[in-house]
Amino acid sequence: MTEMELDHADLPKKARKALEKLQRAGMVPLMVYPAVPRRHQSEKEVALARVGAFDEERIGSWIVVTDRELVFLRPRLLRERVDRFSLSEITGIEYVNEFQDNTLKIRIGEAAEAVRFYHEIDGVRFYRHLKAVLEGRDLIKEAGKEG
Repeated sequence: MTEMELDHADLPKKARKALEKLQRAGMVPLMVYPAVPRRHQSEKEVALARVGAFDEERIGSWIVVTDRELVFLRPRLLRERVDRFSLSEITGIEYVNEFQDNTLKIRIGEAAEAVRFYHEIDGVRFYRHLKAVLEGRDLIKEAGKEG
């Protein structure tokens, strides 16, 4: 799935419902990828991510990028857990063990969150998008200082 090819029909029902709630709140998802933050990783999720889970129904955690926010989404039966971070709060992104487990470290202010992607290409796309957002923001800051 690329930024322009978001097809919610490919997502599990619980994830689709959670995305619909985000859209009703006025947030337009640009990217939706199966990924799990380190603090929420169970042994089962680590194993699925390590081998590359191809059964989307078994994936329990998603990362969503909107035009303004980064959202960690964990749909559950009774209620979903949603952690939101403004893109303006993100201060950096870097690979951790790039060729071993496709984990990215996202710096949010002074804290950092390691996120493991289930599919390697999703991690690469996410990294490129977020890096471009950060570089664009830095260019705007530099232009403001010079002007």
